[in-house]
Amino acid sequence: MAGLPHAGGSYDTDRGSPTARRVGLILGFGLFAFLLLAPGLPLTPLQRKVAAVTALTAVLWITVALPVGVTSLLPAALFPILGIMRAREVAPIYMRDLVILFLGAFIVALGLERWALHRRMALWIITRVGTRPRNLVLGFMAASAFLSMWINNTATTLLMLPIALAVIASMQGEAPEVAGAGSDSGQRSFSLCLLLGIAYAASIGGTGTPVGTAPNQEFLGQFADRYPAGPQLSFGDWFIAWVPLVIIFVPVAWFLLTRFLAPVPAGDGPGAELIEAERAGQGPLNAPQKRMALVFGATAVLWVTRADLDLGLLRIPGWSRLLMDPELLAADGYAAHKNDISDSTVALLMALICFLVPSGAKRGVALMDWQTAKRLPWEVLLLLGGGFCIARGFQTSGLDAVIGSSLAPLFGQTSPWLVVLVVALAMSLLTELTSNTATTAVLLPVLAQGAASGGAHPLLVMAPATIAASAAFMLPVATPPNAVVFSSRLVRVPEMARVGLWLNLITVVLITIVFQLWVRRVWHIGDTLPVWAGGAG
Repeated sequence: MAGLPHAGGSYDTDRGSPTARRVGLILGFGLFAFLLLAPGLPLTPLQRKVAAVTALTAVLWITVALPVGVTSLLPAALFPILGIMRAREVAPIYMRDLVILFLGAFIVALGLERWALHRRMALWIITRVGTRPRNLVLGFMAASAFLSMWINNTATTLLMLPIALAVIASMQGEAPEVAGAGSDSGQRSFSLCLLLGIAYAASIGGTGTPVGTAPNQEFLGQFADRYPAGPQLSFGDWFIAWVPLVIIFVPVAWFLLTRFLAPVPAGDGPGAELIEAERAGQGPLNAPQKRMALVFGATAVLWVTRADLDLGLLRIPGWSRLLMDPELLAADGYAAHKNDISDSTVALLMALICFLVPSGAKRGVALMDWQTAKRLPWEVLLLLGGGFCIARGFQTSGLDAVIGSSLAPLFGQTSPWLVVLVVALAMSLLTELTSNTATTAVLLPVLAQGAASGGAHPLLVMAPATIAASAAFMLPVATPPNAVVFSSRLVRVPEMARVGLWLNLITVVLITIVFQLWVRRVWHIGDTLPVWAGGAG
C-alpha cells in the first residue's frame, strides 16, 4: 500500500474491521510469544527477540489491528525493554535526516495544496496534451505522475478524481455515481481507462523522486545505515536514475490501457469543453500562487543540484561545494563530505521559508500557517522510523545474516537480469496485500544480506525491490490510489484485477530493463560485492 496523504485522507490510519483486529492481535502476539519462547529455533536469544518484535509489528501493520502510527512505535518501546538496543540509541532513529526530509517536503506540498497550485498545474498539463478522449487519459496520467513526484500519490489521486468524474459525467450525460451502468461499451471503457490510468500513474510517479513515496526513503535510510562507506545517493542521483522509468511507464501504460486493456474509441468528446472551462475559471495566477510556485521551483532546483551530478561523460558540480570548508575538502575529498549539507537541509529550509514569506493575499498571512501544517501525516513519519528501527535491529543482532544466507545460492549463481526480475515480481505481488513501506522495511535487510552472502552487489536487489513495491495495481487494498478510484463505484474489482495483472507484469519488466540498462550505469552498480559492502574488490 503506497501513499502518503495530505488532503482528505489518511495513510491506513483507520483501524481494520473488528474481525481483522481480533485476528491481528491474536496472531501478532501469538507469533511474538512463539518466537520468544519456543525451543529449538536456530537463533540466538537476541535474534529471537528481534524476530518476535518484527513479527508482531508486521502483523499489526498488515491487519491494521492498531493505527499504523501506533504500531510503528512498538520497536521504540520493545527494543529497550527486551535489551535489543538502548533507548538513547532507538530514539534518534525516529527523527533522522531522512525523516526530516519527508517532514519538510510535506510542508512544501501542503503549501501547494493550500493555494490550489497543484490543481492549476494538473489542468495545465491536461490541456497541453489534448482533449480528445484518448488524449485526455494521457493528460490525466501525465499530470498524476508529475504531481505524485512532489505531493504524493494519495493527495494526487484525490485531486484528480473529481475532475475526472466531471469529465465522465459530461461525456455520458449522467451523474458520476451511475455513469457507466447503462452506457455503451465505449463510454464504459473510457471511465475505466481514465480512473485506472490516474491511479496507476500516481503510484509509479512517486518512484521518480526520493520524496515521492515512503519506500524510497526507507531504502535510502537503510542503505546509508548499512553501508556508510558506500555511495551516498542524493536527490539528483535518484532523479536522474528513476525519472526515465516514469517517462517510459506513462505512455506505455496509456497505450496498453486505451488500445487493449480498456479500449477507448478515437474521436472527440464533450469533456474538452469542461476541462477548458475549469482552467479558464481559475483566472490568472494570484499572488500566493506566484510566490508558492517560486518556492516550489527553488526547492526542486536546490534538491537536484545540491550534490555533484555524475552523468557519465559529464560531471556537474553541486552548489553545496561552495559552502564546504576547502581545507576539509582537500584533506578528505568530496565524497566524505557530500552529505554534510543534505537534501533534508534544503527541505527544512524551504519549509521554514513558507512560514516566513507573506502570501500577498492578506496582511499578516504567510504562505504556510500552523493550522495547515497540522495536517502533516505524522503516522507516515512514525512508519518510516519504525522501519528504520527494525532494520537496525536486524543488523545489530545478525538476524539478517541468518535469513540472508539461505538466499545466497539465488544471488550467487543466477543471472543478474533474472535476479532483478524475480525480486521485482515477488515484491510487486506481495504488496498487493501488504503495506509497501512496511514490506520494504522488513525485506530490505534480508535481501541486502542475501546478496552479500551470495557475493552480489546489494543494490542489485535493494533498488528494484523498492521501486517494485509501488507497482501494485490489481486490488483496491493494494494502494491508496487504487482505493480512491474504486470508491467512485465506476471500477469493479474483477476489472481492476484483470487490467492490473497485465500492468503488474509489464511494469516489472520495465523496472528490470530500466534498472539493468540505465540505473546500473548512472549508479555504477557491478555484479559482484563491492569493497564498501565487505567484498574483496
